[in-house]
Amino acid sequence: MSQDAVHFAFSTGRPSTVATILRRRVSGYTRKGVVSRFKIGITNNPHTRFSNGYAADYDEMIVVYKSLSLHSVSQVEHDIIEHNEEITENRIAGGGGNYGEPPYYLYIVLRRK
Repeated sequence: MSQDAVHFAFSTGRPSTVATILRRRVSGYTRKGVVSRFKIGITNNPHTRFSNGYAADYDEMIVVYKSLSLHSVSQVEHDIIEHNEEITENRIAGGGGNYGEPPYYLYIVLRRK
């Protein structure tokens, strides 16, 4: 995996402050005709998550949000998935899992057309 496949362009702040901005940014990355599919998730290690989970099926990962609070990242994840529920590959608005120690990152993985 190329390190160039993981891009950091993240916002920080309270979920209520960044939600609208992140909805617009994610919509910009996932426009119809640009990507064939995408998924949203949380990790504490973007490079490892991409190389060990997504590199075979997706072209890139964009890290869009960072927080020391897992609760905050989970709130933003839920909001972004709900906002994109018709087009994202996420089956539920927020998964679960052991994310390890902070900081936590919200990412989207994209498969380009």
